[in-house]
Amino acid sequence: MTESSRQQYIQRALADHKERTNPETVRLPLRNTEIVPVIEVPLSIPILNADSFRIAPQLAEHPKRQLVAASPDSAEAQDVVAELVRSAHRKAEDLKANLLAEGGQTQPGVITRKGKLINANTRCVLLRELEREGNGPTGTLRVAVLPHGVTDQELLELEMVLQQQLELKDEYRLVSELMMIQRLYNEGFADEQIARKLRKKGKEVKEAREILTLMHRTRALPDTPLPLTAFDSEVDRRQNWAELLRDVKNLDEREGHCAGDLHIKRWLIAYFSRANSVHKLRFAEDDWVERDGVVEVLQDHMDLRSILPNSERDTSRTGKSTANETEISPPRDIAIKNQEDELGLDLLGDEEPEIDVAAAEQVDAILNLVIAANKAGDEPITLPNGESIAGTEALHTIGRGVEVALETVKRRRQAGGRLVRPLSELERARNALKSAAEALDEVGNDPGFASQWQHVSVRVQQIESLLRELMTKLSQRGAGTDTGNWESAV
Repeated sequence: MTESSRQQYIQRALADHKERTNPETVRLPLRNTEIVPVIEVPLSIPILNADSFRIAPQLAEHPKRQLVAASPDSAEAQDVVAELVRSAHRKAEDLKANLLAEGGQTQPGVITRKGKLINANTRCVLLRELEREGNGPTGTLRVAVLPHGVTDQELLELEMVLQQQLELKDEYRLVSELMMIQRLYNEGFADEQIARKLRKKGKEVKEAREILTLMHRTRALPDTPLPLTAFDSEVDRRQNWAELLRDVKNLDEREGHCAGDLHIKRWLIAYFSRANSVHKLRFAEDDWVERDGVVEVLQDHMDLRSILPNSERDTSRTGKSTANETEISPPRDIAIKNQEDELGLDLLGDEEPEIDVAAAEQVDAILNLVIAANKAGDEPITLPNGESIAGTEALHTIGRGVEVALETVKRRRQAGGRLVRPLSELERARNALKSAAEALDEVGNDPGFASQWQHVSVRVQQIESLLRELMTKLSQRGAGTDTGNWESAV
């Protein structure tokens, strides 16, 4: 259908609306609550809104985004928009069932005189889907028609407000909301104006724009830049990003941009290892990846250790990746990334404090592995030593190390001040060792545990080495403990 035919149909429907005795109208939050007519149009009439805030993150990375931008009303572009609208709505199946049960909409959508839907895009897509399946409860869509002369800025504001009033409401995901706020700001809305419409505080709106900037900075840090939709999931919490923003700001100011980047990378390792709840991510601080067990878990794995810098790779075992395998290359040298032009992030000086290059390379390697493992899923990824491992298995191994490391940081915080922490930590270690001894008694000579004895022996030797180190430190401080009799002291 041409644009002219679409406009003519809407114009005729509006003329018929005027002739009715009790025509349906609705009050919209537009120009001080304007009353507008409600008409019914065939499902083929509306043009899906390619500018919808809901699909903005997905459309920004779609291979046909330029086609949609150049010709949003074309059939091919509308197919793309329909696909994104369907996938972006988390309650689409519930809404579809509701449309079928109710015989159509319970609330009208909103449409321009040219036929562009401002909201009800998902309902239109689902009604068309039901019609194709032969279950369509109605072949029309009820829409409130906007008056002539509505500006683009008014349309943006209207969509923002209407989103809070939808039946079977599916709130915007975090990235969609952030992009909506940034776009409104770019269109001339002040933070306070946006805040009033969204029922937020002005400082929350400003923070939202800063979080979006942080996301752009974050996605550029891995070897292969991440799509923005990597942060557009149901588990995303604004509080996670707000706390990361606070920490990165402090690091940028105190230690420089590279230190802030390194903190973000460590945070991403936890985030993509499924430790992405607020109460876990807030413990991803300082050098927890290298210090608290993540590196050790990889070093203990026969194949995953090959991703670490300077690891000894078994060159006798080689393999070639298949078409379905993702290759993990050795980490690149740490590089300072200047994103000032792209993201508006100002470096605080020409010289920054030096960072631990070896630690940064380890973090790079682990981050790239975690991202590749997430992407591969059950498919294999090829490691630098030529061996392959399923993405899920690699993620499980790293995730185990991440959980232990974050729990260690949490315990360290809870141990108290520096003067009481040594004894507190030793008390925890003693209890843990007693539990381990009891667990070994329980397995006894169980044949099912036979394959684990070698791993247990390695751990015991590591603990023995740490105990000797502790006794040496006590001796050096004049504690009077004989390091030769450390077994009896323990």
